[in-house]
Formats: sequence, C-alpha cells, structure tokens
Amino acid sequence: MAPTIDSGSLVVLRGENNIDNWERALRIELEFAEVDDYVYKTVAEPSKEDKPDEHKKWKLGRVYALKIINTTLKDDKVLTTLRINGWDQSNRDPKYLFDLIKTTIGKVTNEARSEILEQYQGLRRSGFDSMASFLNQYELARRRVADSGLVIDDTVECLNLYNMVKRDYPTDAKLWANDMTKNTLTTNKLLAHLSTLSNTEARQSNLTIQVKTTAKADKDLNKSGTNNGDNDSGNSGRGKKNKNKLTCPTCNNTIQKDYIHCICGRHRSGKITTCWWCEPDKAPDTWPNKEEARKHNTGTTAALGNTNTTLANPATTGSALLFNGANFDASFNLASLGGNLGFH
Repeated sequence: MAPTIDSGSLVVLRGENNIDNWERALRIELEFAEVDDYVYKTVAEPSKEDKPDEHKKWKLGRVYALKIINTTLKDDKVLTTLRINGWDQSNRDPKYLFDLIKTTIGKVTNEARSEILEQYQGLRRSGFDSMASFLNQYELARRRVADSGLVIDDTVECLNLYNMVKRDYPTDAKLWANDMTKNTLTTNKLLAHLSTLSNTEARQSNLTIQVKTTAKADKDLNKSGTNNGDNDSGNSGRGKKNKNKLTCPTCNNTIQKDYIHCICGRHRSGKITTCWWCEPDKAPDTWPNKEEARKHNTGTTAALGNTNTTLANPATTGSALLFNGANFDASFNLASLGGNLGFH
C-alpha cells in the first residue's frame, strides 16, 4: 500500500521564483515514497505477461509519482503556462511532466523572452479572417508575455495593440490616435472598442450573405434584359430558367418574381423593407454609399430617372462593410506620447 502524501511538506509551484524550493521538497517526498526513479530516470516497462507483479509495481509507482507532482500544481499561472507549451494531460509518465515543468517554468532565458515578445509584437489584424480570431490569438500571446516574466507598461501595450489594427480600421484609428495623444486611451479601453468591432463584423456577416444573394440575382437580371423595350432579347432559349422572372410594370425590365420597382429606379426584393438609397438616414454609418445616397435624395445627382441600375447595397466583405477602404495610415510613435516608455 502506497504511503499517504504529506501535502504539508510539499511546496506549491508558483513560478520561476520558488522552483528551487519546490523541487527540493518534491524530491524528498518522492524519495520517501521510493518512486523518485520514475521522475529522474527512464524506467522501462516490464512485460505484463511475463512479469505481472513487476508490471503492477511499475504502473503504481508511476501513478503515485505523478500524483505527488500534481499535488503541487495549483497556481493558475503555472497551469496556463504548461497548457500554452503543449502539456499533454493524458500522458501518465511523471518524468514527462517533471521535464516539461523544468523546461517551461524552470528558467526562461532572455532568448526565449525575445522570441515570445517578437511573436507578440508581430501580430497583425490582416493576418486573420476575423477580428474575433485576432483577439483570441492576441490574448494568448499576451498571456505568454506575462508568463515569461516580462512586464509591459500599459501605454506601450496600448500602442502595440494600436499598431496591430490601425491599417485595417483607418477611420477608427484616427480617433484612437487622438485619444492616445490626450492620454485617455488604455489597453482595456482599446480592447473594448475592438470587441465591439468584432461583434459588428459578426452581425454584418449575416447581412453579407443576403447582399450576395441579391447582387447575384441583379447581375443575372442585367444579363437577361434592360430597359430598351426588347425584354426578350436576352431570354431566348432560357425556357424554364425564367419561370421565376417577370416584367416590371414600371420600367419593363425583366426582374425576379418577388422583386419590386423602388422609387429610386432600382429593383429590390420585396423582403427588404427599407431601401438605403431612398432612405439613407436609416442606413448604418458603416455603409460606404451613405453620402452618395444623400446627394441622390437632395437632387444633386439625378438618380430617380435611372432605371438601368440594380439595387446598390453594401460591399460584400466584412471589412468593406465597416470602412470605405481608404488608404489611411495613421502615423503614431512613442515620441508623440512623451514620457519614459519601455519594457521593464
């Protein structure tokens, strides 16, 4: 029967600062239980068929040694560091876990810290399909930096995060840069802004699906007929393919069966209750054609007489829905922030 673990003599591993005390107390407990060889040496597995008793002793010894080590792993930061570094919790070899602890927590070299920091600073929003994916990776890199022992001033961290996203969100970047100049923008505030953008992208992705469907239908419409009075010119030989189309009673164009003629001269699905071209004030500010639509509605652009165009909706990608793609590079640097900034 294995002896009871004396948890009072063990030291909970907190990190690099107490790893020497941790290992010293751990070794004493392992030696007392006579299972230290399973941690400090590679003990071959005996044959279960030829040597069943030795195999049972080997199996119980490994399990007990692993149990002793696990008793000392209670610190969340230590557990997170192990997981980040690929901890396979299904591995029942106590030597594997001990070696992993020593290599990942034992001594974080300057070279390792430099690599972690380089990976963190190299993140860019453009390298990810969505803001949500970027934020997940950013939080992971942020934890690795903290676990390596590096302490980053919040002003510098905020600037790092700003540089990671500024090219993809130039309009917002102007506002963020202004807030940084006033020293009113913190890392947590910027993360909150980015989280809002992430939620907006998720909502807009649903709209994008609808827009793409509408755009495809309108494209087919332009191919099959225009307002030249000859509605059959593009429909010969179509047969059953055009059974869901009809002639618009207003402009005589061939349109989808459920489409209606809007007062702006475009066609839209009857399921769409609001036309942004007719009522631009109801469109979100992220729609890139909002100002143009307003001009249409104030008479500066003759739009109502144009019946040869289709319903113009927002762009069909998440980023284009949010911004108009302007080539803005909000220049910002540490010098403009003032103060003594850097890594501690």
